[in-house]
Amino acid sequence: MENLKNDIINTAAALFKKYGLRSVSIDDVCKELSISKKTFYNYFRQKEDLIVEILHKKREDHKNKTQKPWIYESQNIIDILMEFDKTIKNNAEENRKHLSMIFDLEKYYPKIFKQHEEAMKAHNLELVKNLINKGIEESVFREDMDRELTAMFLANQFHTMMALITQDKKINHGKMFGFISDVVIRILANEKGMNYYLKNYHNR
Repeated sequence: MENLKNDIINTAAALFKKYGLRSVSIDDVCKELSISKKTFYNYFRQKEDLIVEILHKKREDHKNKTQKPWIYESQNIIDILMEFDKTIKNNAEENRKHLSMIFDLEKYYPKIFKQHEEAMKAHNLELVKNLINKGIEESVFREDMDRELTAMFLANQFHTMMALITQDKKINHGKMFGFISDVVIRILANEKGMNYYLKNYHNR
């Protein structure tokens, strides 16, 4: 039964990305999976519940992806940040589809959107705190910063940039994320970290 629930979540997510949240109905999801609406309602009371589950899964996937680089002990924090940047650029089309879905979410399901945004803000804040702590431990980030305030500032700036990308489809995602990565490193890096960044990544 759990497998079918996952199939419903994955199928609906794919349809939402392709056609938009508003356009895809429960009937469309059932038709795609060749199941009855009665079967669907065994797992989800309504479309909104399905959307909540999809977003929860998306957040968990995002959390796993952003935590994965910590296992690579040979990488310093600047290498990890640039790997994030590379991954985002390589998945530009997928990111564009996801942001289009978030745009629909804000427009048609504002309550769910607000809950999702709050959860993402909390995750991103924790991620930035971990980045800062790791960089300081590796002696490539400044020790004189207020870690809590810096983390809050950077997490909020990232959130603002994401909102801007969502609202303006003309923005080049890869260029925007490259800009964000450059700004973050310049704010956090000490002389040693900055020299490493300029030598290995700047203007590449």
